[in-house]
Amino acid sequence: MLYSADPDRRFRHFRKTWGYANAPLDGIWLRAPYLHNGSVPTLWDLLQPAAQRPKLFYRGNDLYDPRHLGFVADPPAANGRPLFAFDTTLPGNGNAGHEGAAYGTTLPDADKWALLEYLKTF
Repeated sequence: MLYSADPDRRFRHFRKTWGYANAPLDGIWLRAPYLHNGSVPTLWDLLQPAAQRPKLFYRGNDLYDPRHLGFVADPPAANGRPLFAFDTTLPGNGNAGHEGAAYGTTLPDADKWALLEYLKTF
């Protein structure tokens, strides 16, 4: 709990560590799109090297993709509702980086699929 009217229950034990305070992983399977700017539509795409991630996808769909863990990002309308085209080649929209062994992008596909199944349990 971050805030409470009761002063004895207020969150006040946070201390600066000069590190990154990440969001918890619970429900990560439903938090698409990913990265700080929402430039990766699914967790499956996030586990791919940056060169293989979608360069253009559509945001705003409420249809969930349970296999790839994200919202369906295919063009161009969802149930008659227009979607927003997200172009990662525009300044500020890039989805490069966050790749290599530390990020899981070098894992074999079988291990990536197993990781997605595990993340579904959070």
